[in-house]
Amino acid sequence: MANKFNGELTHLSSSTIIEGDIKLDNDIRIAGTVTGSVDTKGALIVEQTGKIKGEIRASQATIAGKIHGNIECDGLMTLESRSCFIGDIKTRQIVINENAEFHGNCAMPITEEA
Repeated sequence: MANKFNGELTHLSSSTIIEGDIKLDNDIRIAGTVTGSVDTKGALIVEQTGKIKGEIRASQATIAGKIHGNIECDGLMTLESRSCFIGDIKTRQIVINENAEFHGNCAMPITEEA
């Protein structure tokens, strides 16, 4: 994935537990647990061990772990195999891989080309 923030990446390891909101301008990779909102202008990657309970905003998202909350994604959102997403999704593009769980609603804004 190309990073438009000069290689800046925030990584939360699997032993990290955050209770509170996260707001940042760069990409973030979460392998730990976050209880609170995540708001990034970059990409969000949630590894298989990653868990988020809260609202999410990102430019793009790849989810392999567990999410309980709503997400607003400006670009492509991917739910990997064995991921679990409970909540509503608003995104321009979505890929839901085989064996991914999704419980909620999905809204995709109509583009001008449509």
